[in-house]
Amino acid sequence: MKTIIIGATSGIGRALAEKLIMQGNEVTLTGRRLALLEEIRNTYPDKPVHVAEMDMADFINARKIMQMLADINGGFDQIIINAGVGFGKATFDEEIKTIDTNVRGFVGIAQWAYDYFKKKGGGHIVGVSSVAAVRSNPYAPEYHASKAFVSSYMEGLRLRSAKNNLRIQVTDVRPGFVDTPMTKQNKGMFWVATPETAAAQIANAIAAKKSVVYVTKRYVLLATLMKILPEWLLAKIF
Repeated sequence: MKTIIIGATSGIGRALAEKLIMQGNEVTLTGRRLALLEEIRNTYPDKPVHVAEMDMADFINARKIMQMLADINGGFDQIIINAGVGFGKATFDEEIKTIDTNVRGFVGIAQWAYDYFKKKGGGHIVGVSSVAAVRSNPYAPEYHASKAFVSSYMEGLRLRSAKNNLRIQVTDVRPGFVDTPMTKQNKGMFWVATPETAAAQIANAIAAKKSVVYVTKRYVLLATLMKILPEWLLAKIF
């Protein structure tokens, strides 16, 4: 299985990369910090691991890099879009950066992936969204909104694939709290998973070609509750 992971330098992306490498996948890793990607490749010198520097926020250039990597490495069977940013109590500039990466960057890659697999005759798109996609909050509305967009966009791609009888599977991964560099700023986290635990559940969901998966699995309970809570109560809870 030939897999590319966008956003593999640390956290969930790195743990998932190592999981898939050990499962025997030929893996291409991208991210903004090339040295960290090369560190992973050097850890597995006997495995088919390729690396490339790429910033998803620069989606026009990122799409060109995706095509170049597909041509060089013999194509892809799975495209995993994990890259994303988030800030606590973001400034306006940080809110715009969140949208540029999590929305515009995501669409740039996801649309390329869908078109690529349409021409190829099938494939698997995996997008890492968040439990935050379910409802917003008063502290990081731009982050929650960006993840809601990601989940909705992936649902649309699944519907498009089904409507056109294409063999394109789309998996929406919705992690809860995972112990990563991005979540270090968060206070009051609960049900915190290690990146390795999250990666194992994501790998299983990919293999099972699930449409939507919460990581860890218990977060489906929280998501179900959040969907039905009235807004006035959410304001009190937060």
